[in-house]
Amino acid sequence: MRTNNSNKPTTLLLLLSAVFSVFLPLSLNGQNIAISHCQGSCPDYISGLAATRSNVVVHNLYAAGLNGDTGMADWVAYRLTKEAIGVASLLPRFWQPDELVRLSGIEELAEAEALGFSLAEISSGNNPYGGLNEPAGDPEKRARLAPMTSFAQTPYWSELNNLSNMVPMPAPLRRGPWLQLEQTLNRIVTSENDLGVITGPLYLIDQPLSASVNSADLNPAAYFKVVVAESGFAAFVFPQDLSQTDRFCEYQADIDQIELMSSLDLFPESSARSSSKLLKALGCP
Repeated sequence: MRTNNSNKPTTLLLLLSAVFSVFLPLSLNGQNIAISHCQGSCPDYISGLAATRSNVVVHNLYAAGLNGDTGMADWVAYRLTKEAIGVASLLPRFWQPDELVRLSGIEELAEAEALGFSLAEISSGNNPYGGLNEPAGDPEKRARLAPMTSFAQTPYWSELNNLSNMVPMPAPLRRGPWLQLEQTLNRIVTSENDLGVITGPLYLIDQPLSASVNSADLNPAAYFKVVVAESGFAAFVFPQDLSQTDRFCEYQADIDQIELMSSLDLFPESSARSSSKLLKALGCP
């Protein structure tokens, strides 16, 4: 019988990623649960109260730390491999509830209610990059923290439509420097073996404290993305008011700066170092 070898890249990806989906209270990190999306150890909350109220969802393609007050992701971690990258332009992009959250019984983290949107309203936005499924002039702007194009060749691409992977983001930023960086990472992963990414929103210091769980108006002030290679990391912070013509290299940042703004320890089990080799591969000075 003839063997179909086209599934080998997918098999490799599955071995590199989590082999099961799971919903975990963040406090279980004390049990040293290794999660490959986070390169072993996922980000920790600096605040003990925030850690107690937060939870982690682990899917085949990404892991996300969900805020106990807003229901949105404080961070999403994923790994890029060249075998997973593909063309995503025709893949359906209808937002959907995260079934792990729904099955967990944690009512306050049921994202549709926590975000203040109905599923019908969320689904009407469809494609955050614009295109076939997005109505012209849609006032709601949303993006995927783990991008569809990076996993279009896997059988689990639909996970990226989960609300736990969604973040409000202005269209100029999403279609400009944010998308530029995603496309560049997809291009260089072929020469970097694989890359780890940790990304998420950043808020003004008074926003999380004053926002109610059902508020739909909690918009990030900026967004961070940390890229990790064997040689070290490259980090970026993008203010929400950037234009589509801005270049991502202009917004390099330090890990300490991002951790201070996010109240997260991004690499709790290791020390991060900046990589000039990775920055050069990204085309940044």
